[in-house]
Amino acid sequence: MVALNEKDMHDIREKIKQDNRLCGLKDGTKVNVEGDTCYNNPLFNSGGHTPFQGGTIAFTTMCENNTRSKRIIGVHVANKLCMVASRLRNQGIAVDRPNHDGKCTANMSETGVTGNEEKWNEQVARKINTDLNIASITGDGDSKGHSGVDKAQVQQTVHFKDLRHLDNSLKRAINKAQFSSGMFAGPASKRANFQNRFTLSIRARCMSELTRAHKKYKGNIKEIKNHMPKVISSIILCYKGYCGAYCSKHSLACRGSAGGKNKAKLYLPENCTLKIAISEEALLKTCIQIILGPESIDSTRLQTSTQKCEAVNRAYQTAMPKTVTFSRNCTGRIHSTILKLNHGLADSAIVKSEFTGAHLSKGSRVIAYLLKSKHNDMLKKTCAFQRRRKAARYLARKRRYALHSEIDYSKGLTDPKPNFSDISQLNDHSNS
Repeated sequence: MVALNEKDMHDIREKIKQDNRLCGLKDGTKVNVEGDTCYNNPLFNSGGHTPFQGGTIAFTTMCENNTRSKRIIGVHVANKLCMVASRLRNQGIAVDRPNHDGKCTANMSETGVTGNEEKWNEQVARKINTDLNIASITGDGDSKGHSGVDKAQVQQTVHFKDLRHLDNSLKRAINKAQFSSGMFAGPASKRANFQNRFTLSIRARCMSELTRAHKKYKGNIKEIKNHMPKVISSIILCYKGYCGAYCSKHSLACRGSAGGKNKAKLYLPENCTLKIAISEEALLKTCIQIILGPESIDSTRLQTSTQKCEAVNRAYQTAMPKTVTFSRNCTGRIHSTILKLNHGLADSAIVKSEFTGAHLSKGSRVIAYLLKSKHNDMLKKTCAFQRRRKAARYLARKRRYALHSEIDYSKGLTDPKPNFSDISQLNDHSNS
């Protein structure tokens, strides 16, 4: 499986090079990629079972962003598991993996850092550089993966930020912001929930404004930057209850005259207004600039994300479930999954069977099943199907948030909590 998929990814990279030449590019070896790393177990919260990181296998994937297919063109599997080495150590024999005698399934030492995404991205980039040169990479922003790509090649690489991770950063910033208690109307027991819904609404509004701005100005970054300060002001005024002429003139996601109901994914109750003070306006503006600020607009000017890599990570879990440890054949399972993702279930199954010598007879039930699954996959990729699914998700979300506003819920915890109010020494410290 490893040999078959490595050859297939090499063919895909050569195909990208040919497509670049047909498009008239001066340098046909340029490719834009997105990358991400996932693990078989969470890196942290190992429960004290090991002083090292909890994850023992890391999968680093890079997908091309030149085409809509976003095919996988590079992967590296870092594995520190070896059952042979563990058995020899239990017998009192000192072994050093991955260099011990016999078959060693590990390719990194037991003391190695599994979360070293810089190293894994460097190795994937070196594989890609045998055929292509990485012009830009889109990363999640919470790792040093981009620096590993810089080490792997001589020419400079442009680094872009992932939009999904940026809006999550906005969500965390607003949740941590110290807004006054009078900003959110209602009892104190519901303020936390109200602030969380306000966070979701602001995040969706900012993403909608940015997407529509790129569409209106056709990707002209200079015009988008010039227009965004007015958009930010319109967002703040809209949530204060002044959704009118300013929104209709400057906002791209709210028409103003409709009372703010055109805001993307309205998570707050209808006709809801917030009491935002002047000091809180500055705090909210700082949070909004995480997405709509000049630096963020520059780093997201191609509107790329790592969603393809995130989807690939979910697909890895079908072949590598986190409840089972695969030490010996994890690399083969990952490469087999990549082949299926690049070519679909039907084509990849036929390629695998031909490569291993298990030929499928024409007209058999297996071929009929593969053709039917291929037809269903093609239907799910049509624009009509995707529009229906998107509309269904939006209506379900709107109904649930409207239903949630009518529910009165209390936790009712029974576990005892310590009372530190009687300890006078703690009152001397501000962080107590």
